[in-house]
Amino acid sequence: MIETKQLQYLVVCADLQSFSRAADVLYTSQPNVSKIIRTLELELGFPLFVRQNRGISLTKKGKQVYEYACRAIDNVNQLAAFASMDEGEELSIACNPSSWMSACFTEFYQIHKDENVRFQIMTASTEDVIRRLGSGQSDVGFVHMMEPQVLSFQYKLEKSYLEFVELKRLKAMLYFGTHNPMGKKTSIEEVPMEDIGLVQCYEDEFTLNHYWDIFRNEQDKGQKARVAVITNSDYVMNDLLRNTDLGNISGAYLGPEEESQGYPGLSLYGEETPVLFGYIVRKEEIPGPWAERFLTFIKAKLR
Repeated sequence: MIETKQLQYLVVCADLQSFSRAADVLYTSQPNVSKIIRTLELELGFPLFVRQNRGISLTKKGKQVYEYACRAIDNVNQLAAFASMDEGEELSIACNPSSWMSACFTEFYQIHKDENVRFQIMTASTEDVIRRLGSGQSDVGFVHMMEPQVLSFQYKLEKSYLEFVELKRLKAMLYFGTHNPMGKKTSIEEVPMEDIGLVQCYEDEFTLNHYWDIFRNEQDKGQKARVAVITNSDYVMNDLLRNTDLGNISGAYLGPEEESQGYPGLSLYGEETPVLFGYIVRKEEIPGPWAERFLTFIKAKLR
């Protein structure tokens, strides 16, 4: 029977392309690493590595086993996390990076901090939020996208048996850092897009700048902005906006609080092409009581 330890050794050896380096990382000896890999190869009935003078590389079948091994280890780690949970309830949230969502969650936690519940909140790209909901790692996910992206988005949701519930429509905005003189402009038509550097919180198919292909379309006459920094940290993004001339593409404020902390901004399309904000849940599955509580809280904050 194949053991998790064998799969772990396989993954480390493949990543480092060396039995000796793998032995150092795994706190064991090279002969022991070689022995465990050889035992795994015997159980599978085919070689996993090509031994070379300067290291090792995966065989064709070895590459396939490597992919399965990575997923198996992730699943084992997730099961271990479940085993470590106490008997209290849990709320797991996934969301696009957002100062507004962070403030909402903090307020929600303050209200319920004395109750027997463990909270988990993860910021991620839209595609990662979909994966977390599809795998059951999160109870509810919050995302935003351009309206024309919805068909592609719905297609990915259907594959994972998920559904999207729209909560609010926002204007698409280009915000400017405090050191950017373009913040004094009154119309997006006055902004030379090729002079704009952007900081974006993540990069995937559903980012707002991906939809515009960095502003390249007929109306923009081939001009496009440059993505200078990609980060999954809202803190990094806000520090850059406070201290540099970078800009950021996002939806307008979700609530009365200024999520962009007062940075000047210009509407890109007015009301014509809105940004949709909403949440993802598993289809035909009633969210748990804590997920329902948090959804009710978010809806109230959006009024």
